[in-house]
Amino acid sequence: MNALHTLYIVRHPLRVSRYGAHTSLSSAERVEIIDALSDSCTTGVKILTQLKQARQQMENVSFLPVKQLLHRLVKANIDYVDFLILRITDLGGYAEAETLHRLYDVRDTKCFPECIQGIHLETERLFALDALLRDCYERAIAHRDTASEQFFKACVQQNKLFISLIEDNLLNDWPL
Repeated sequence: MNALHTLYIVRHPLRVSRYGAHTSLSSAERVEIIDALSDSCTTGVKILTQLKQARQQMENVSFLPVKQLLHRLVKANIDYVDFLILRITDLGGYAEAETLHRLYDVRDTKCFPECIQGIHLETERLFALDALLRDCYERAIAHRDTASEQFFKACVQQNKLFISLIEDNLLNDWPL
């Protein structure tokens, strides 16, 4: 019995969160946040797919600033999805970037305006996450939960940065 228990511990080591929010939040709160972050991660991958398709449409165009912009947005999007995946695992959830990318790797091509419209629709979904994260951040401050406060502050900042990057560089330049 003892050997099996030791084997279980070795095969499934305890994960320590960077922020400690995995111990300060209740299980119900963690599940809610993991679900929201997972939905956002999926949304981020969908935006990434749209950005890659838009970049593919601009492949033959010699307008270098647009190509550079799309390249920067793809890189920022990958960083955002990786950030979300780390936060999901910090709370005890499971997410894998490679699997998500394969799920939304669409082979059909869309024209550039359709890609921009798809990005716009997915960005609106990120605003819902922003409201939830801000609410959780304010609750953490009210409860004086510093671990959760740091966790949600980092999430709010990263989400805001990504949304503003898309809005300022892509959606405001090509209004729908």
